[in-house]
Amino acid sequence: MFGLPTATVVIIFGIPAIWVIYTLVFVYLSRGWKAEDIAEDQLTTAPSGPSAPTNVHRSETENEGLA
Repeated sequence: MFGLPTATVVIIFGIPAIWVIYTLVFVYLSRGWKAEDIAEDQLTTAPSGPSAPTNVHRSETENEGLA
């Protein structure tokens, strides 16, 4: 193409093509991240006390290491 060696053409068009494919795959795989963040935020902001659900996992930093 345009008198360029094959390796040069592969580099010039191949690297951007790989990057575009990578970006499209990333966008496809990350489409549900917002829903996961919302669900995680709801768990971390769950009320604590006698009426709080008992199946909510809290990390060691949240319960002062008393896991």
